[in-house]
Amino acid sequence: MMQEEMPMRDRILDSLARGGGEEWISGEALSRDFCISRAAVSKHVNSLRGEGNIIESVPRRGYRLISRADPWAGDDVREGLRTRILGKREWIWLKETGSTNQVAAQQALAGAEEGLVVVARRQNEGRGSKGSRWFCLPGSLSFSVLTKPHLPPEKLALLPLLAMEACARAVEKSCGIRLEQRAPNDLFLHDRKVVGILAESMFHNTELQWSVVGIGVNVNVPSSAIPPELEGIASSLYAETKTPFSVTKLLRCILEELEKELEKGETPTEHAKKTHARREDLV
Repeated sequence: MMQEEMPMRDRILDSLARGGGEEWISGEALSRDFCISRAAVSKHVNSLRGEGNIIESVPRRGYRLISRADPWAGDDVREGLRTRILGKREWIWLKETGSTNQVAAQQALAGAEEGLVVVARRQNEGRGSKGSRWFCLPGSLSFSVLTKPHLPPEKLALLPLLAMEACARAVEKSCGIRLEQRAPNDLFLHDRKVVGILAESMFHNTELQWSVVGIGVNVNVPSSAIPPELEGIASSLYAETKTPFSVTKLLRCILEELEKELEKGETPTEHAKKTHARREDLV
């Protein structure tokens, strides 16, 4: 595509990318180069941020691209995905939706197969535990997985804990960050929430039909994008470490670790107790 045919926002992104993450480009220079107002430059930059691009801005210095948003296409995640079921069948990629859990549940009612993954760039009705609101911030990862875990009804309450353990391990493996797990369904970094989980299930009489596990991870959310009401409460991996991370790589790793946890069907504490008991039997 010739540059003159590219949308203005993409032309601005390419200009920032040529700086290699080191060079600052002033709003005045971008305004002059593309024959638009500085207000229009700011509007396009905010649009790019909303898609997960990390762009820093400093008065009298301008803009600097820290990291491009990951490509949002199922093939990028599927490549190298080491699962048997999760993510191996259908994917739904949405620019915006109310809730990925709602979309996944609707697909389940329509007969979707286990392993369906629903990913959204933005959610406007994201939910946490006890009906609390989950803010879907630019640069975050929001998705839901349709599962049919082999868990007895009395153990389904452990599903959020299994997902929490999977997320913690995936973040440590793919990002090198150890998160603090707080029951029933949250993960924290430096005492600020960065991951939220919501599991919902459908039964026929007492028989489990399916479960939807919704996961939200604040990955590359800049500090400036965190709402004032969440300051000191929520944060992101990037805001706490100043290091951008691959959303694609993290999503792939979460799916792999979640499948492992669902196959085990027990919490890490239960698994440790059984391992210890087996060792004692051998003594």
